[in-house]
Amino acid sequence: MKALLFDFPNAVRSYWVEMIFVPPLFIANMWLLYGDFYVASSYNFFLVTLPWLISSILTPVLCHRVRNATLQQYPELHQWRKRVFFSILGYSASIVPVVTLTYVGLGLLPYPELAFSWTKWYALMLLSAMAVMIGTATYEGVTYFQKWRAALTEAETLEKLQLESQFQSLQSQLNPHFLFNSLNVLSSLIAENPRKAEDFVDELSNVYRYLLRANEQELARVEDELRFTRSFFHLLKTRHDTGINLKINVPPEFSDQKLPALTLQILVENAVKHNEISPEKPLTIEIGGTAAGLRVTNNLQRKNARLLSNRIGLDNLRERYQLLNQSGFEVQDDGRFFTVILSFVKPNPTIPT
Repeated sequence: MKALLFDFPNAVRSYWVEMIFVPPLFIANMWLLYGDFYVASSYNFFLVTLPWLISSILTPVLCHRVRNATLQQYPELHQWRKRVFFSILGYSASIVPVVTLTYVGLGLLPYPELAFSWTKWYALMLLSAMAVMIGTATYEGVTYFQKWRAALTEAETLEKLQLESQFQSLQSQLNPHFLFNSLNVLSSLIAENPRKAEDFVDELSNVYRYLLRANEQELARVEDELRFTRSFFHLLKTRHDTGINLKINVPPEFSDQKLPALTLQILVENAVKHNEISPEKPLTIEIGGTAAGLRVTNNLQRKNARLLSNRIGLDNLRERYQLLNQSGFEVQDDGRFFTVILSFVKPNPTIPT
């Protein structure tokens, strides 16, 4: 009531459906039930109007509580059937008792025109059913459109993040510094170990092939991510030799699980970017399985010069997990080890394709 009295614009936004449909139904209801008695005098008018007015305010409030509870329980776009079903039940459970009590209560007054009638009660129930159906259709129509629009925005944002992630990965592999190091390593290998040089070229081509294909998919199989990570790490290992190590201990049954594309490469590159690498202080990266995902850990030996971050890496992954409605993205830093825990991801049914 306070919102209705002191915050009228907000009340209009919250109860605009009722403000459109309730007054006509209210007037029709009075004429249907009481005929000329309703307008015979101002006393009769207020006698009948007051309890029904209270009911017409109470029922929308109850229906909004039902709607909010239903939206909270079934928030996804594809759950509209459950929302409709439980909305109809909830609205009926809210409207029918209030309407019945109001009608029966007025029937107890000493006026023959207000006496209880089963015929009129059935008519009331018919009107109540119409109100439930109209309210359900209107509410769900508005809700579905809002959620569809939000899901479409999420899909566009997720695609943008995915492209940013791919661009950042390509940029890091195509920047002059990386190419210079890779070509320098390749040049020395050609003279010293031609066989190893061939392996290096093969792994380098695998890396670029996967990076160029990553924009075609939102999610990638764990097996494909691990294969790509091994190829990427081969380049790092060839360059840093004993200064860097990779340990992978992922159960075979996780092979077909899904992760956001390029997740492991981003985490490996993040570890290389921010930590010292040398034979005396080797960087060790471990990828292992958890109950419902993967754990990527590296020992901390931070570089003295703190690098400026463009906030694409971890923030990008965190946002992609949020948009995929996944909460299993956790970062742990105890001063000795840096760990990122990743949950496996299922395709998001709320995002339209």
